[in-house]
Amino acid sequence: MMNKKLLLCFLLPLAGGLHSCKPAEPAGAVAGSTGTPVAESTVQTSFAELALEESTVPVRPGVPGKVPFWNEAAKRFIYAPAFDFKPVANAVTYRYEVISEAGNQTYSFEAKAPYEALSPVWAKVPVGNFEIRVTGLSASGENLGLAGTGKHYRAAPFTGNYRQAVLPYDKSAMLALERLMNEAYVTYWFTHKKPDPSYLNYRYPAKIQSALVIGAVTYARLKPNTAEARKATELARIVADFMLGIRFKPGTAWEFFVPTYHGTKFPAEAKRSHMNPVNNFTVMGVDAGVAFLDLYDLTKDAKYLEAAKNIAKTYLKNQMPEGSWYQFVHHATDKPVADNIVIPTAVINYFDRLKNDYQVAGLESATRKALAWIMEHPVKTFDWQGQFEDVYARPPYRNLSREQACDLAIYLFNNSRDNPGHVQLAEELVRFSEDQFVVWEQPRAYAATNKTPGRSSKDWITPSVQEQYVFWYPVGRAAGVMVDTYWHAYKETRKPLYLAKAKAIANSFTVVQQAHEGEYPTFFTEHNLPLWLNSVVYPAKVLMNLENDLRKNL
Repeated sequence: MMNKKLLLCFLLPLAGGLHSCKPAEPAGAVAGSTGTPVAESTVQTSFAELALEESTVPVRPGVPGKVPFWNEAAKRFIYAPAFDFKPVANAVTYRYEVISEAGNQTYSFEAKAPYEALSPVWAKVPVGNFEIRVTGLSASGENLGLAGTGKHYRAAPFTGNYRQAVLPYDKSAMLALERLMNEAYVTYWFTHKKPDPSYLNYRYPAKIQSALVIGAVTYARLKPNTAEARKATELARIVADFMLGIRFKPGTAWEFFVPTYHGTKFPAEAKRSHMNPVNNFTVMGVDAGVAFLDLYDLTKDAKYLEAAKNIAKTYLKNQMPEGSWYQFVHHATDKPVADNIVIPTAVINYFDRLKNDYQVAGLESATRKALAWIMEHPVKTFDWQGQFEDVYARPPYRNLSREQACDLAIYLFNNSRDNPGHVQLAEELVRFSEDQFVVWEQPRAYAATNKTPGRSSKDWITPSVQEQYVFWYPVGRAAGVMVDTYWHAYKETRKPLYLAKAKAIANSFTVVQQAHEGEYPTFFTEHNLPLWLNSVVYPAKVLMNLENDLRKNL
């Protein structure tokens, strides 16, 4: 039974900021990332107990014919899973056996159905590989056969005893962006006014060039009224103007969108698939739109606001009656390249920003339609499919990711004032994202192996966050998304556990940064691997905002 004091600490809002439930950092750490060092206390242990108890509550458990089982390709579980095991003829009850490799222990219970969650024993199951066996029993206890079996990994729940912050979050963000601003493939823009061909990822302009604009703007804001800020602003303008110059032409289906793919450095097999310069990854228009808005906020140059509005107009023009858009389309004709539909969480967040911050009218109906589509599809199916420009569309449940689930959670937290049910769903999405993708500590038995140094799990720096099933690596941008999501969860609910989780991953950024001479690497490992600059920019912006909010005690 959960300690009542702990339960209240988790559930009750904290009026006027953090008080007795505030998690203590390890000795010598900083409180927030700023503030006075505090000694280690029993509150850390309390968070561990609370998180362990919470892990017994399943995430959207399936019910045959009613609630889909989403976890058929899941790699591991923090929260008690339920599996799609089938009834055994004449069985009146079922014996569940969870056999852990750690100490060769067996944990068992009985239930009326073969698909119940492992909640009754989950808190006892140690971290590591386990086998599940569910056997149908007669009224007299006779074994009637297996309902199902499987091998899985019980991942470590949150404990709170992780790395302390090496730098205040805004200082960490500034250092990472400063490193980026001085990279040769970034300074190349000043002389040539176009992307450095030696940096291959510039071939994704809507994603990578947009990220560079956002990074330059963020850096300029961190160093106001300085020569560095003026130079960063100049860089942002140069890159944004290049993006404006390569947009799809007026009159085409996806006019005013910055191309997803641009240039010639795509292998022949990619050109025959979705990664073809004539194709458009539709959700990526948001990345360019956000870059133009950030630059407008800094410079007040109306052409950037107009560019952002035009992207929204194109979304409105191409929205399907059901409320979403195809994921990959031919940019000139809107003919789909694959059957998969966009989970349009980024679009509704983009429309929300345009409406709330720039008073752009005419977006409400499209937002409602897009949100209705989300509620009718992934919210019901929990098929939070990975949607990335360099990964081809997969069948249902084969490649889940936390990206759109986190996007929706943030939207729901931000729009919960008149929709109290939003918070419950948002918290479920946060738990799903943690369950499947947050790695709080080094995996013990379950491991990812790869010949490339740094890609095996033994090399990971934790806490970290995996990107998607088919790219099962600890990616910086994915970690930034989780920090942002936990922070929004905390601001809305005032549950200290969310704050502790946000800070744990944020602290990890400052640690992994030390191993890379100030850089935010794409992969949370000490090894140098290819850098996607968006994995610098997005986390830096998140950590900057987090530090600002912490100082305001928000």
